[in-house]
Amino acid sequence: MKKIITLFTFLFIVACGDNGKKTNNDYMKPSSTGRINHVVVVVEPDVWKGPAGKALREVIQKPIEGLPQVEYQFGVSTIPESAFTKMFKNSRNLLFLQIADQEVLAASTNKYAQPQTILQVKATSVENLVNLIHAKANEIVNTFKDGDLKSIQEDIVKNKYTQKINALSKLGVKMNIPNKYRMVMDTLGSFMWMRSHIAGGIASGDQTNNIIVYQAPLFDENKPVLEQIIKNRDSIGKAYIRGNDTDKMYMITEAARTPSISITTIDGKKAYESRGTWDLFGAYNAGPFLNYSIIDKKNNRVVVIEGFNYAPSVNKRDFVFELEAILKTAKIN
Repeated sequence: MKKIITLFTFLFIVACGDNGKKTNNDYMKPSSTGRINHVVVVVEPDVWKGPAGKALREVIQKPIEGLPQVEYQFGVSTIPESAFTKMFKNSRNLLFLQIADQEVLAASTNKYAQPQTILQVKATSVENLVNLIHAKANEIVNTFKDGDLKSIQEDIVKNKYTQKINALSKLGVKMNIPNKYRMVMDTLGSFMWMRSHIAGGIASGDQTNNIIVYQAPLFDENKPVLEQIIKNRDSIGKAYIRGNDTDKMYMITEAARTPSISITTIDGKKAYESRGTWDLFGAYNAGPFLNYSIIDKKNNRVVVIEGFNYAPSVNKRDFVFELEAILKTAKIN
């Protein structure tokens, strides 16, 4: 066991200027190429086809929870080092997977272009490379995910919705919402619903991204939290989110698929993240949702911020990712 621990010692470096802040040099660099949630892996073919490549694929191409169809965390392209020319240097997300003289997990930003995230994953043998990938799976995923979230959030700030939102003011919530979203419902103090129509590209017409915000009582510690989150969702859906037949159609949590739940933080406060699928009761509409139930002990309540998507027959990963970027800008007064 001691030998394994010794071999597993590695170096983690974050080299991104001033704590990840852009420098003047960053603004002089070309814009990066490639989509969010896509990683270009620079790796020799024998490494990619072997155990190390398999281990990395299991990490960065893990299915995302809460989506109706199987979609992976990242799309992946691979090139050998000999092909790493100027065309690829400007890629948004780069990962170098290598056998080297020391074990290193090194992250940097905006080296060749901006915004750009680069991660070097190196080890002295295939076995050690596999061990490093398994041990640092979350760091590998979050390095690229956080970079893509930050990129979206920076774009939102440049083009955010600036009109006063009554419900958010009353609830004491601030959030950066893109100006492409339009108000569906803004009640005086209890509920907000905004919607963005997805036009062009892979989806168009009635497909939408949606954001809702409301508050609920603090959770009963003697009952399962997920059960209470679902109850809150279903009551709000029945009250406000209805279909064409407003008497018979309303949004509920799909019963056939239990949502995932995990603990995170929003604005420094404990929050429960749940991902699952919604249904329109009385109809056939459905789609994914992402819910953050934030514990606001100061005001004796739970603040709920949620995004849900309706885009039948197309991939939904990037739409939900946009919702996640928006929701994570929330501030609670």
